[in-house]
Amino acid sequence: MTLYFFAWTASLLFGLEGIIAKLVNKHSINNVWLFNFIWALFSFLFVIPVAFYFGAGIPLSWNYIFLGSIFFALATVLNTISLSRLDISVFVPLFSFRTAMAVIISSFFIQEILTVHQYFLIAIILIFGIFVSFDEHFSFKSFFNRNILIALTCMFFYVILSIFLKKSIAINDFWTTTLWITLLGQCWLLFTIPLFKKVELAINVKQCLNVAVVAFIGTVGMLAANAAYAKNVSLSTVIISLPLSMIIAFLFSIFAPELLEKHSLKVYAVRFTAAIIMIIAAINL
Repeated sequence: MTLYFFAWTASLLFGLEGIIAKLVNKHSINNVWLFNFIWALFSFLFVIPVAFYFGAGIPLSWNYIFLGSIFFALATVLNTISLSRLDISVFVPLFSFRTAMAVIISSFFIQEILTVHQYFLIAIILIFGIFVSFDEHFSFKSFFNRNILIALTCMFFYVILSIFLKKSIAINDFWTTTLWITLLGQCWLLFTIPLFKKVELAINVKQCLNVAVVAFIGTVGMLAANAAYAKNVSLSTVIISLPLSMIIAFLFSIFAPELLEKHSLKVYAVRFTAAIIMIIAAINL
């Protein structure tokens, strides 16, 4: 199959994953801690057979896997919290900050001075990141608040996770690293059980199946993304970075505003414009 098939499949599935996760959390499992735990658990269960199929085994080194699992758990929790509190059309573009953070952190560790062009692109991401959070009030306060801070912290944890992933993969391999980081990460999430233990017995099979669908879509999306990256990293990155979930969220706002989010066309025009500029800047960093 072609690069375009895998890349577009991954992009579409990642977009659907975010949308369906938001819907399930909003209309089915409101407790964010319970939803996150079940989501992560099903994701791990789906990863197991895939990882073993591709030859996952016992790691040669545990250091980076252990550290990565901590940030995996932290990033997972903050990702779910951010998804529950922010509009899809706000949260998704904030992932461009992850690229900017990665460039800054990498330059710090390898002691490489960033170019003026890179500083310019980082500034573009920061400036338009403010605009992407605008609502009908068009106030800068929409960006400078606790929920945005949580989302940006989530991006930072994802960057640290990616560093440990890269180091572990160099010693072990991709699927061994993925398997054990998700396993240990799920163990860390056991500490969140006291935050939802009072409501866990109220969960039914249908609700669990809803979360399983989200996890399955994410797993297939990861497989498609890996296949696309194996053929061409640059082009795959561009396609997978497209904000398809924003487009789906916008369609929901028109045809079923009560299900997801609802804003004026002016707000969406600002958000989409800002998001596209941020993505272009992130790709060129």
